[in-house]
Amino acid sequence: MKSTQLQAEEGAFDENDRREEFLATLGHEMRNPLSALSHALEVWPNWDPQQMEQLRAIMQRQVRQLLRLSDDLVDAARISQGKLQLRNEQVGLRQLIEDACEEVKPLIERRGHTLTVHIPDEPIVVSGDQSRLLQVFANLIQNAAKFTEPKGTLSISVGTRAGMAFVKFRDNGRGIEEHLLPFIFEPYSQVKDAFYPLNDGIGIGLRLVKSVVELHGGSVSVDSDGQDCGCEFTVQLPLATLTPGEATPDVPAAGAGTTASQRILVVDDCESAAELLARMLRHCGHEVVVAVDGVTAIRCVLEERPQVVLLDIVLDGMSGLTVAERLREHKELKGLVLIALSGNSDPDSRRRALEAGFDKYLVKPTSIAELVETLAELTTAK
Repeated sequence: MKSTQLQAEEGAFDENDRREEFLATLGHEMRNPLSALSHALEVWPNWDPQQMEQLRAIMQRQVRQLLRLSDDLVDAARISQGKLQLRNEQVGLRQLIEDACEEVKPLIERRGHTLTVHIPDEPIVVSGDQSRLLQVFANLIQNAAKFTEPKGTLSISVGTRAGMAFVKFRDNGRGIEEHLLPFIFEPYSQVKDAFYPLNDGIGIGLRLVKSVVELHGGSVSVDSDGQDCGCEFTVQLPLATLTPGEATPDVPAAGAGTTASQRILVVDDCESAAELLARMLRHCGHEVVVAVDGVTAIRCVLEERPQVVLLDIVLDGMSGLTVAERLREHKELKGLVLIALSGNSDPDSRRRALEAGFDKYLVKPTSIAELVETLAELTTAK
């Protein structure tokens, strides 16, 4: 019989082996999109202008993959430290499922899959963090698409029972062998198959799914009849209680739209990033000027009087937090909208920014759609 010390040492070796494999996999998964981006930049000058949209789509897809890896790593660290926080609100499952399907649509189309979605007509609403639940659903749909041979069938069905909402994700793909089912949600775990080229990822996606769902008071389970028999993941979440007459989240708000042209100051010490963002905003009809340091930013605000400042937090010299505090000292700038742009997504960074006087905190890289939506929201409120 093995001693307790020997068992502990073997367990440590096993954990170390899994961690080393995880780090090697992470390096490999980062190199794939980076290589594609590098190649795209090399051929960029030689491409026919009519083919630029295809090249842009390739680069956009690789950037999304890098962002997904980054988000998974940050979230895994927060969960292990007990620091992942939820911003709960009433969320309609119909909209969540539609958004998740839209996010994974390029992969589904490339694989030639058929996806069917079954959602009851009546609204099904849960209480949860919309972005986190979207991450859960998109992850499960993506897994189904990856581990199903081309031209496969995927299905999503939504329903309720006993005070819980359930979402089932079914595919007719690779399946999971019975002896692997108990380990599928373990960190750094992957189903290894040398003949399955799309078995990518870094082995923490399903662990994140389980952790996020459980933080919502729900559960996630998996069922499979074995290899090549497909599998079904089931997520259960507590139903939210709507008060009489309250609008349901699945019904779009009336009057939603874009904002009118704004005078905007973009502040970022990475000049190329600032100019690219300014160019996108000008394309949307806004008047934009750029500053690359805090002192210049304050002078521009006082002289140019922009309506909105998009301000990087980490600047050479004076930080974005100090710039915001200095601007808020001027009473004549009471209507100025300050939007923080930061690479840090932790709650403490968000809290410090809001305390410094920012109206909104956005995490880089920020899509132009998110910026336009934020501008519409904040400038209307002001």
